Amino acid sequence: MKKLLLLTALALSGFGVFAQTAGGPDLYGYVWRDSNDPTSPPVYNWIDVAGQPETVTITGLADDNITGPYLLPAPFQYYWYTVDRFWVGSNGYISFQPAQISHPFPIIPTPNTLNNFLAGMMTDLNFSGAGNPANCYYWTSPAQDSVVITYDSVPFWTNVGPQWTGDNTFQIILNYNDSSITYQYKTQTGASASTTSFVTVGIENNSGTDGLMVLQNLYPPSQYCIRFTPPTSTTLQINDASTVYNDNDITGARFISKNPTGAFLLNTQVKNSGNTTLNPFSVTGIVRASNNSIQVSNTVTTNTLLPSQTQDIAYVNPFVPVNSGTFRFINTTTLPGDATPSNDGLTMELQVVDTTLVTIELGYDNGVAAAGGISWNGGDGGCANYFIPPFYPCDITKVSAYIVADPNVVGYYMKVYDDDGLNASAGTLLDSVFIPGGTFNTNAFTQTTLTQPLRIDSGGYYVAWAMAGDGVALGQNAVAPYSNRTFEILSGVMADYRYREIEDLMIRSYISRVGVGIEENEAEGAFGQFFPNPATDRTSILIDATRITQSSIPVRIVDLQGKLVSNKIMPVQNNMLELSLSGLAAGQYAVIFNVGDREIARKISIVR
Repeated sequence: MKKLLLLTALALSGFGVFAQTAGGPDLYGYVWRDSNDPTSPPVYNWIDVAGQPETVTITGLADDNITGPYLLPAPFQYYWYTVDRFWVGSNGYISFQPAQISHPFPIIPTPNTLNNFLAGMMTDLNFSGAGNPANCYYWTSPAQDSVVITYDSVPFWTNVGPQWTGDNTFQIILNYNDSSITYQYKTQTGASASTTSFVTVGIENNSGTDGLMVLQNLYPPSQYCIRFTPPTSTTLQINDASTVYNDNDITGARFISKNPTGAFLLNTQVKNSGNTTLNPFSVTGIVRASNNSIQVSNTVTTNTLLPSQTQDIAYVNPFVPVNSGTFRFINTTTLPGDATPSNDGLTMELQVVDTTLVTIELGYDNGVAAAGGISWNGGDGGCANYFIPPFYPCDITKVSAYIVADPNVVGYYMKVYDDDGLNASAGTLLDSVFIPGGTFNTNAFTQTTLTQPLRIDSGGYYVAWAMAGDGVALGQNAVAPYSNRTFEILSGVMADYRYREIEDLMIRSYISRVGVGIEENEAEGAFGQFFPNPATDRTSILIDATRITQSSIPVRIVDLQGKLVSNKIMPVQNNMLELSLSGLAAGQYAVIFNVGDREIARKISIVR
């Protein structure tokens, strides 16, 4: 492998090459032709976007990473669904979901978690290194009928200094007039350092079950183009219900305060990902403990959903965090004849922690390292975890990393970053501590006290492990559930960890309580119960003004199907919030109060 050194081996086989000038159709009906096709070839016509007023320079690309999302001017038809944003991969592709794809590059189509992409020239490229001329741009035409993503003078990665060689200039064009996709190749010189599965050119759908591969292990020539054209109509009928996310848009793990009287609200979003109208279908949300026992279960029925339509669901029965430990929030759609079972469900990691302790440990692993470890050739890489604490304010006092090897006795750094970067990415460096080689035991966690406690009042923070030289390796944890909050660092650039969906990184942080703040236990205890309950037209709830000082509180009401039926901001008067129930049908509802960044739920029954 290129930069990543895994002490465990991967067995891979090679694949042949394609030499046609046209191909397809795939299952959906896409066909492709290149500029050498004798019948109706697309014409190579390079679009120079550098310096155009509408051109945006894409920053943050390095070695093996993605950046984005970038919004498209309008939804673009791709297969049977539409896409409205894209991510740019440093390795020569764009994807319509976060997908960090590195060598070895896949055969198309291949069902896995890294689908839904346009492989313009998916190969081992590098935007980093002294003097590297690489640039990347995207341009939207003034009429907003086309989008061009250009890779300009991007070299291959090499393990020989300055770690880049060659020149690849190509572009991916989305045409709104006919929904076609065109790849153009201006220059191609040099070659990848890899010898197997080193380049892929083609398109792949969101399930990885359909797609077209034009080239595998064969570079496109200069002054050359390929066009993918969708069918004018298709007989392929796709019934596909999917889970979009649980709780947050990346289904990222959450830390929750242990509280036998508390409640963690379970939210999810589902979608009609097919091209036919879906009749109402069942959605189930359950929470399981580490021993697989069910803690809470909800089943609702959706509305009728049109193609591409989503529905937000707020389950009535919340998760009550009675015990500390690791839990899983699992959401699953159930649709007879579903075309893409792989997107039916998602699992979210819930870490319930005892926040009454003086020092509270936050981590996503179970303490057992998988065989091997993760390291980076050259000793200039690292990894990071993102943490959102269960309460505010808090102080970060210590961090730790599980080191599996340090054969060259080089040591490592532990760093903490604020999440004040773009889209809550790593921004300000808050602390950096060097741990010298020979001062710690391997195959164990080493705690590091920060220079001074770091106050966190909102949001989250990143804890990074950075190599101080070649050979030092960090532990990986391969036991589900996975946090989806892991990152890799190459050439100083942080990107989604390439194995985040099947591994966690063994990096932890330690926080302590400070002062008096609104956290889950306190906010939960500030609310009484509705009276009367059951109620007809009005009900009230007592609020402890010593804990909650807001003069008004956002209040949502959802029914048993998880559908929002009321959304208002209600005043608090005389330590009481009065709620009108007029217009609501008889039945049971969940009333959700927003206090700071917390959500508190109470049930109310309405009788008529």
